[in-house]
Amino acid sequence: MRSGFAIKSQIAKKRLTSQALADFKERIKEIQQLLDAHTALTRLRRAEGAMQSQGQTMQNVATVVQHLVSEPGPGRPREVHALNSAGVALLSAHLQGFVVDLFKEVAAKMLDGKVRDVSSVLSAANTRGNPNEYNIAMLFKSVGFDDILHDIAWQNMSNRRLRTNLQSFNQLRNKIVHGSSERVKKATVKNYLNVFSNFAERLDGKLRREVRQLTGSNPW
Repeated sequence: MRSGFAIKSQIAKKRLTSQALADFKERIKEIQQLLDAHTALTRLRRAEGAMQSQGQTMQNVATVVQHLVSEPGPGRPREVHALNSAGVALLSAHLQGFVVDLFKEVAAKMLDGKVRDVSSVLSAANTRGNPNEYNIAMLFKSVGFDDILHDIAWQNMSNRRLRTNLQSFNQLRNKIVHGSSERVKKATVKNYLNVFSNFAERLDGKLRREVRQLTGSNPW
């Protein structure tokens, strides 16, 4: 049985991050599920081929896999492109949701007691649009942050490289959702998942520090 101190410690740790970040971490597990499904399907495809060579069949399963796994051509690995593309679109949606939720938490804390109706201010903010560099910057600029992305960086990820990732990711997302025939590798999805998981942590931490400096108390 855990002690009262241990329980309080866990609660304290949870308060160090926003609800937006907690929700984002939970939601992006769906992208990992797609990546796991990718691995399982490609392994199943190889197993199905081996069994057929021995005179056995997995016809029902093979039919499903055949519609998901495409042949990229000689010398290139099989990719479950439908799952890879879905991973990119889903990650974009969750990243956008995180940014908007985080903005609302920050704005509510900063405006509480300073405006007549905080909800009216939040509803007037432009929360639409993909999570690209411009949209993120403009959203937080509406509550006084000149460039919220400034100085966000970590090991092997400079601020300039982060901005480049945001740009390339949104370009890829747009091609996918607008019907362009785009080949997306599993490694690409994994890379963006890692980049934006780290980005979310650091944006959350930066805003916590910024709001504390402005209001005198932690927003979460």
